[in-house]
Amino acid sequence: MNPEPIIPETEDDPVIAEYDVYITPELQEQVYLLQFPNRDREQPYNFRHGAQPVEMRMKPKTNFMELDIATNVASNFDKSKGMLWGSAIKTAKESGAAGFGMSSGFGKGNRGNELFNPDKKGKKARDGGQPPLGKTRSERFDDANEAGKVLNKQTLGGQIVLPAEGKPMYMLGTFREKELHLTQVTGVCQMRPQFHHIDARSQIVKAAQLHKAQRANGETPRQSEARVVGQSARATGPDGEEMNVSGTSKFLTDAAEEPWTTLTFHDEDQEESYGIYAEKLFIAKEKLDSVPKLEAGMGNEMFLDAISSPRVELGLRPKRRAPLTRKERNELADEAVGS
Repeated sequence: MNPEPIIPETEDDPVIAEYDVYITPELQEQVYLLQFPNRDREQPYNFRHGAQPVEMRMKPKTNFMELDIATNVASNFDKSKGMLWGSAIKTAKESGAAGFGMSSGFGKGNRGNELFNPDKKGKKARDGGQPPLGKTRSERFDDANEAGKVLNKQTLGGQIVLPAEGKPMYMLGTFREKELHLTQVTGVCQMRPQFHHIDARSQIVKAAQLHKAQRANGETPRQSEARVVGQSARATGPDGEEMNVSGTSKFLTDAAEEPWTTLTFHDEDQEESYGIYAEKLFIAKEKLDSVPKLEAGMGNEMFLDAISSPRVELGLRPKRRAPLTRKERNELADEAVGS
């Protein structure tokens, strides 16, 4: 007979440290948590790691945010592709493209058929727009880079997710000695690479094809104008549920019409960043005694009920229906035959 199993004693779980927790007052400024899913945490976007952001912008109403990261064009850089994509973006913007991607309404309001004008291209060639002969490839690249025709930055972007009822609430935690200070986050945004250069190139190719077709038919290319289109069609998803097409169209229109607000970006190692960190994310020591104490609004049992599945009380389960008698089955059969 096997002996009874020996149950080892559970190891102690000692308290390693204790902290006084404080919740900072609501800030007038907005605090956003930026996440970079495609970037290793050991290589943050900062000056120390050679990837310093050069511009940051957002659209407060439609909650879009973008961040431009400088690219080192002197190392591990495809100069031919850099000139191709950079020239596409510059040409598209100079020809009326307000923006690219979802943050700009997928090009709503862009004057697409003006992006490629053969007449302008021919005039540029006649006026000496082509690079002078005799220049090396490196010299031509340097000239293009100075003229803003090189894609020398990477754009990251995303849409800000704001707190909602029933959803997790994020807070920033900062430590000062034996104190933990929590600051509520205004919104969370996952910053992913944006491919505006591909969108720009695609728009130019489509515009060139449109001009070619118009000239083949003997038509004169016309300048397009922004038009307001009323969306009245209804669409259904794969599950048959009606989709809010008009709401989506309005959202894209709002995103296209809202201008970008440029923000001032401070690197995390700059003195300004440390000053804001110390001033905004902590409660001043002289005010700690006057801070109201946080009290729980529910007990242990109420808290467990709030985070658990609905409880099934004993005796309240629905009773199983008794099987039909022979008489009831015969009556149902007669009704079925009569119908």
